[in-house]
Amino acid sequence: MVGRAGALALVALLLLAPRVPAADSAAVHTQRGIGLSAGGLHREALAEFERALALDPTNPVFRRNLARAHANLGAHLLKSGAPVEAKAAFRAALDAGGEEPTFYAGLGAAALEQRETAEALWALDAALRLAPGQPDILVLMGEAYDQAGDTARAVEFWGEALKQRPEDSRLRERLERAGRAARVEERYEARESHHFRLRAEGAIALAAQDEVLVLLERAFQSVGFALGYYPSDQVPVVLHSDGDFAAVAGQPHWVGGIYSPADGRIRIPARGLRRGTAGLGEVLAHASTHLVVMRLSRGRAPRWLNEGLAIYFERGGGTGDGASRRPVTGFRLPLGALDRALAQKEDYGLATAAYAASASATAFLLERAGVQEVGRLLRRLGEGVPWERALEEAARMDLAAFEREWQEHLR
Repeated sequence: MVGRAGALALVALLLLAPRVPAADSAAVHTQRGIGLSAGGLHREALAEFERALALDPTNPVFRRNLARAHANLGAHLLKSGAPVEAKAAFRAALDAGGEEPTFYAGLGAAALEQRETAEALWALDAALRLAPGQPDILVLMGEAYDQAGDTARAVEFWGEALKQRPEDSRLRERLERAGRAARVEERYEARESHHFRLRAEGAIALAAQDEVLVLLERAFQSVGFALGYYPSDQVPVVLHSDGDFAAVAGQPHWVGGIYSPADGRIRIPARGLRRGTAGLGEVLAHASTHLVVMRLSRGRAPRWLNEGLAIYFERGGGTGDGASRRPVTGFRLPLGALDRALAQKEDYGLATAAYAASASATAFLLERAGVQEVGRLLRRLGEGVPWERALEEAARMDLAAFEREWQEHLR
């Protein structure tokens, strides 16, 4: 595994029971369980270890096997995008077999996926007490503090992990990016509303900051109601000076705001922001939609759908002027290529056309399926359902037919 599940990459091997006459049949179940686990059949393996322990309930090896089987299942569920079930499996591992750092690390990783930050910090702290300095756990602890909005503490843990893994270029880049963000944000003023924590560059007027929070709460309600999902945590938002936004977000000049799943923050460049700034509500609705789409789909939605929905809600959730349905002359890239065009940062003309085409494809999907069904599609993606299958469930056509009919719709 990589990323959040990194601490679970080395799931403990299951142990063979000592072969004594009273435990012969229990040993058979244990051997079966080991074979099933090696084949990736974790639920079936767990059932065999439960049978072994039932036949010899005082055997500590059988109990440890059962605990590790729960942890193996938890690691599999977390990798498969089922953090709720994964968390239950890691708790069962702790209940069955005492304390092992991988059990706590798995519980912490699953809690992070659900943005249950307090529980993640508790579990990861317990993991570090059992395995001090373990780099994968240090990385997860950094994620937990970053999720909690304490970027400075996140930098400390990531720095400790990098000392042990100096060859990890992704961790080094993440640490450098977080360090820049921490240095910037420590200068900013803090305010909050019910669902958002705002940090803003000091030159931005307090009235404008208050208006940002009001507009964010409005977008929270409208986008959440339409797609059937409301983030349960308080979302961090940063209003940057233009220079700080470029340094921290690393986005081209035409970007009006972002939601970064890496640190869970909405970042907006000030660009002369003041109370009543034209288009501010649209920018915040756009960024808030990215938050909901990323959380609901667990980052599995195609980029074109993410951008298309952001444009849809930016324009009032279908109350706009129909621009999302206007064809894009000369732009007939397939949807897969559309994602690549959106990812590039060099060509403003290509980016503009890609955004327009994304809005058009999304509008076509919404006309076919309706916004509530698209919300269900996002949830299904978050549950691990493949994109093609989730699209077919929502639009009642496969991906090839969808793309063909959308292109015909444009013509």
